[in-house]
Amino acid sequence: MASNSRPIQFRDYLPEVFRADEVNGVSFFTDFLQAFETLFEELQAMIEGTPLRLTVQTISGTTITVAPFTTGLLEIPIDTPVTAPAKGLSTRLSEPIPAQGSTQNHIQVREASFVAGLSPADLIEVRPVGGIPELFSPETTPPPEFLHRPPPGPDNPDPDFEYLAYLASWIALPLRVEKPISFNRTFFETAAPLVRQRSTLPGMDALLRAWLKGDLLETAPPLLILTDLTRAYTDVNAVFRLGETATLGVDTVLGEGPPFFFIADLITDETVRELRHPVGLDIFQRAARFLLDAEKPAYTYYQLRVRAHTMQLAPPTPAPFTFPYAQIGVTTLLWDEPWVFDSDC
Repeated sequence: MASNSRPIQFRDYLPEVFRADEVNGVSFFTDFLQAFETLFEELQAMIEGTPLRLTVQTISGTTITVAPFTTGLLEIPIDTPVTAPAKGLSTRLSEPIPAQGSTQNHIQVREASFVAGLSPADLIEVRPVGGIPELFSPETTPPPEFLHRPPPGPDNPDPDFEYLAYLASWIALPLRVEKPISFNRTFFETAAPLVRQRSTLPGMDALLRAWLKGDLLETAPPLLILTDLTRAYTDVNAVFRLGETATLGVDTVLGEGPPFFFIADLITDETVRELRHPVGLDIFQRAARFLLDAEKPAYTYYQLRVRAHTMQLAPPTPAPFTFPYAQIGVTTLLWDEPWVFDSDC
């Protein structure tokens, strides 16, 4: 990696008296600082996830010969991502790139198909794992370079989840402790762009869908699940109006709903076996209430309706289905009304 690439160097912050003996910008003191300049740049590159950019010269098997380059002070390990941005190709290192500033002219990668797609003069990038991009990425948080993380124990069974929860707390975002960390990573990634819509109907709708993903019935186009039963247009004063879509009992009403009130109408996914049992439905309802209570404006109140699927007998004609019918204690519970919960006013 090249040194002294930054426009501002350590010496620029020092009083002029420290430059009195410089000749053409060089002195014992500037040479002394040079080692720290190099160290700082190498660490800065690792912290920022700055890629190592190399120019292809020749290729053979899984070996890529590149223009000679100077390695950094930190080793780039096996499985570090390697990409050819212009070709849309990616692979990983099969051998580490050594540290300590040695000169190298080749790298070794895993897939021969990656090498086969390259040509001389192509630019490839070796991107060190870790750094600020991964520190704040839900997919990799916390980075594997955080070697100081405590091991799992009785008081901290899942350190990765605890760190993700800490990062989510920056935007006051809850996580679902009963779900795997992969679910919470996806939820965090979906919820972060919705920060500006928090406590609005569109924002709460999108957040609730992500919060209950996998348990909530998903259709195309998506069913309306949140409504405040107000007029779509303020210049229309009709007591009954059908819009482009109208769901009976959800967004159809005579007149308007009461002020500061909204309805959350949720339909569970019929293929999720756990949601045919009272215990699973209780978890579903509590999860929905938790998010609604956390996200709704303080002056509002709501009614939560949970519509579940229960007893279902086999159809008269053979048909493919993914779950058993009329299973005692699982699909033989009776429901004829939605489970309704009214929040406090």
